[in-house]
Order: sequence, then C-alpha cells, then structure tokens
Amino acid sequence: MLKIELATVAVCLMALVGPAEAQASGRRLPGYECMMLNITEQQAMDPNFHVEVKAQPLAASSTIGWQPGVVIVKEPAVPNRGYLQVLRANGQKGWIKASLVKPYRAEADPTARCAPEILPNGLIGSGPG
Repeated sequence: MLKIELATVAVCLMALVGPAEAQASGRRLPGYECMMLNITEQQAMDPNFHVEVKAQPLAASSTIGWQPGVVIVKEPAVPNRGYLQVLRANGQKGWIKASLVKPYRAEADPTARCAPEILPNGLIGSGPG
C-alpha cells in the first residue's frame, strides 16, 4: 500500500505541474493546508474512480474537475454543507465532500509535513512543510 500511495501522489503531482516543477521549490501559500483524499487503496488504483471538485458546496453543483491525492484546503478546514473549500493547481477554488478528505500523513515517514506552495511557474502545489 505504501508504494502505491507514494507513487500515486508523485504521479498526481507530476500530472499537475510537470516533473521539473514538481521538484522546484516554491513559496508558502498562507491560509491553506495540505490534506489528502480519504479513499481506499482499491479506489486509488481504479482508473474509473474520481473525486469530483464542485463549483459550489452543493451536490447538484457543476463538476469543475477531479482531485488528485494531495488536497490543498482552505484553513481552517470547516465544512460548508458537508463540503470543504479547496484550491486547484491552477488557482481555481472548488469544493470537495468533507468525508472524502483526511489530514495529511505520509505512510513512509509519519514525521513528514506538507505545505501548500505557489510554484515558480505560478501553479499551486505542495512541498515539505
């Protein structure tokens, strides 16, 4: 499970910002914290399973995208109608069901921290906290 989780996070980050930017350091993004998806290993491996990002904190709201493993959540993480506000890689705000998000924790290194950053290319990502 650990190898799968780390590989999934790496692939998601590279898919969002590219391999060079994934290694580049950015500047801390205040007002946001890293969390992660609260999904099973089976869901993480299923190419047909996606966590929707909604335009508004409503089930009937339009879907504006899918969420990768690391979730950048507005601090404090207080649900609104059962949804948490998130920040997508392109800076667009959206909403994810609060039940699908949990505190960030790296299985390989429980002491590892994650901090939301604005990357040198202007995209939103995460780095060591």
